[in-house]
Amino acid sequence: MSKYPVILSLVISLAMSLMALPSHAVEVAVTEALVFDIELSEGWALHLEPPEALVKENASHVAHEPAAASATAGQIEEVARKRLKVNEAFVYHAASGAHLDIDFSSLDPGQSAPSARTLRNSAEYAVQSLENEDDVDEVVWDVTSAKINGVDETFVLSADYLQHGQPMTFRGYIGYIDQYWFFLYFTAPGKNPAVLQEMQLMLERASIRSTAR
Repeated sequence: MSKYPVILSLVISLAMSLMALPSHAVEVAVTEALVFDIELSEGWALHLEPPEALVKENASHVAHEPAAASATAGQIEEVARKRLKVNEAFVYHAASGAHLDIDFSSLDPGQSAPSARTLRNSAEYAVQSLENEDDVDEVVWDVTSAKINGVDETFVLSADYLQHGQPMTFRGYIGYIDQYWFFLYFTAPGKNPAVLQEMQLMLERASIRSTAR
C-alpha cells in the first residue's frame, strides 16, 4: 500500500487538532490608532515585558560575546533585557521556549513609505545580520511574500540554522502600515513542526488594524 495516503492522513489530523486547540484573543495597542490582534492557542501567552526565561536564554548568547568577557551575570542579563525591550510585546510558549517578538517602528520625519522592493530588501538584510552573528552557522534561508490581515504587502524570511551547535527555526515577517514598519520575529529552539505550525496558524488569523479608519 502506498505510504502517501497515510502521510496525508497524519497531516490532516495534525491540522484539525491544531484548529481545535482552545484559543483566546489578545491585542497589542501600538498607538492609540494602531492595534495588532492575535488569537493565542493554548500554551501561548502575551507578555508586554520580556519573560524572565527569555531574558536568561538571550543572556546565554550574550555571554559568548567578547564584550561580555569581564561582565557579571547580572550585567549580562541586563544587556539581554535591554535588547529585548525594543519590542512592544512577546508571545511566549513556555513549554518549548519559542517566542514571537513584536516590534513596530515609526517612520522618521520626512521619510516616505517603503516600496515592496524595500520591504523585501529589508528581509534579505536580516539574513546578513543573522549570518554575521558569531554563534550562528549553517544558515539556510528563503524570502517569500506573506499575508498579514489588514496589510497590503508583507515578506517573510524563513531560516533554519545552528546556534552554538543547536538547531533553530526562524520566521521573520516584515511589512508596513500607517507610518509604521513592523517586524514579527518568531524563533524556536530545535525542529518542532507542531510549534511552528501553531504560530503560522495564529499569524494567518492575526491582523493589524487602524482604529482611525
